[in-house]
Amino acid sequence: MKKVLSILLAAAMLLALAACSSPAKTETAAPAAEETAVEPAAAETAEETSEAEEAPATEEAKTSLDIVFIPKGVADYWSIVQAGFENAATELGMTPRVVYPSKEEAGVQIETVMDVINSKPDAIVLAPVSGDALVSACQEIQKAGIPLIIADTAIPTEDYLQSFMTDNVAAGAMAADELAALMGEVYIFSDSPAKASVADRVTGFEARMKEAYPNIEVLGTLYSEADINLCTTQCVDAITANPDIKGIFAVDENRTAGVGTALIQLGREDIFVGGFDANKNTVSLMEDGVINFLTVQQPYQMGSMAYKAAADAANGVELEHGMVDTGCTIVPRDKLDDEDMQAILFPLEHLN
Repeated sequence: MKKVLSILLAAAMLLALAACSSPAKTETAAPAAEETAVEPAAAETAEETSEAEEAPATEEAKTSLDIVFIPKGVADYWSIVQAGFENAATELGMTPRVVYPSKEEAGVQIETVMDVINSKPDAIVLAPVSGDALVSACQEIQKAGIPLIIADTAIPTEDYLQSFMTDNVAAGAMAADELAALMGEVYIFSDSPAKASVADRVTGFEARMKEAYPNIEVLGTLYSEADINLCTTQCVDAITANPDIKGIFAVDENRTAGVGTALIQLGREDIFVGGFDANKNTVSLMEDGVINFLTVQQPYQMGSMAYKAAADAANGVELEHGMVDTGCTIVPRDKLDDEDMQAILFPLEHLN
């Protein structure tokens, strides 16, 4: 049996991102962003279409709405979601508001949500730090009569109108297919089993491996929370204990960076690595031949679609309740320089 070290690295992103500044009102300590007024790059999305797109605001709709986006925290990923959110507002002739929690912690984000509720916005777009932990805050938003759109991470109740996020189970399965075509035994490196998005990626990856590739053994999942250095140490130890390992799946940017560092330290160029999401660091590792492919989400699309849905909800449009899959794309190393792949990896740099 081929062994695969499927290392699911699920840790918080340690790279500070430069938040995009735009006409948006940013009420946080997040870095100021540069103004952008751009059209979204072409992105591969799921075939599902949100009710918000199908039912645009009418002439009788409000032309000035206070719609607030509350991200999980400060990271490159959230700057891209914010850019999509802000550009959608620009398209509708409105001024968005973005409120960053001071820390990527559930308790801090709950306090931020309560402050935003008290400011009486027309609608809220929330990216929950933890689905379970933010349920009560979502219920408070509903009690206040404020339309709520969820982005990126699901909550386990029905206390929202519509959600826009990656189908992470499907994304994990896509990564399994790509990695299986390259190698044998696998490790998974992940953030925390408590984070629904990364837990779903692990679930999708493991289920697809078991179902479609029974000759590939997933040796285990190693969790390193927000500690990239711990991920690197875990990876070095895992490979030392299993020198015949053939593959690694890292479930987010931090785990991808941690695994890449470990392979460089060990001088191992024979292990196939599938990473998740793109930033300068993970793409550089792919350019250097350390990472074989990245599974990349569509955060710009997520922010844009969420804003438009929130605007429609604030104007009384009835939204179809449920999750809209904003899609993800496998970017292999041999297509890294293709223009369409560059637009997926770095959407803010490829907007016209």
